[in-house]
Amino acid sequence: MGILLGGCFVGTNDAEMITGITRAHAQNKVGTKEQLSAMNRTEMAPFSDTCSNQKGKPFKLLVIGNSLTRHGLAENIGWTHVSGMAATKVENDFAHLLFKKMEGLRPNRKIILRMSNFADFERGYTKFDFKTVDSLIGYHPDVIVFQLGENVTFNQVTTPQLFEKKYTELINCFKKGSNPIIICTTPFFPSLEKNEVIERVVLNTNSYLVDLSHLPLLDKENYAKDETNYTGNRSEWKNPGIGVHPGDYGMRNIAKELFIIINAAIDKNK
Repeated sequence: MGILLGGCFVGTNDAEMITGITRAHAQNKVGTKEQLSAMNRTEMAPFSDTCSNQKGKPFKLLVIGNSLTRHGLAENIGWTHVSGMAATKVENDFAHLLFKKMEGLRPNRKIILRMSNFADFERGYTKFDFKTVDSLIGYHPDVIVFQLGENVTFNQVTTPQLFEKKYTELINCFKKGSNPIIICTTPFFPSLEKNEVIERVVLNTNSYLVDLSHLPLLDKENYAKDETNYTGNRSEWKNPGIGVHPGDYGMRNIAKELFIIINAAIDKNK
């Protein structure tokens, strides 16, 4: 079994880790199961692209994630634009903020950002058809960010070991015939079990790791040190389950953490 938090599943073994988050939202209920079930389940295009106005050889950034990366329209729950949830506008989600940072890092290259929602992989990695990623592999990205894990659950069928195997297989699909810089994030909602799995995946694939779980880090009293990272401008959203996502403040911090690693990785690979 798992706990549904802000449209993202957290294993029951991690229940104590999210106690602080639950308490912090005690007076702002996250939302009903029915409300949250709509998240990451709307019809979504395979990917979307954003291109800079800069000239030069293309530099391609690919972000593969879940609702934090890209969520389609879901007006029934009050979500009225396509972006990472719960950025107030598309320019404020972490992928587009990272895109702008990349423009400054590579002023002589045409930066192209492609995003794809892989919540289906998170929820169904045991039966995932890896042929569906061919179009993304053919994009030949220079940098790939894998922001996955929030919607993963473990039980007798879907085990940590199996997720590790399938996640490793997914990453290795993108290494055939090219050598992109690959970065994996830990889940934004703290999960020691998932962090350990993703750390092993990173080692298996010789990738880089960016820890996001420290952003809403819990202190010894089980309260979040920086609740603002995951409040997601709650007052602005019809469904409080949207607001438990990062929001503009959290998105800026996610982009900053990613850019620190990308900047170093690019310099190393010159």
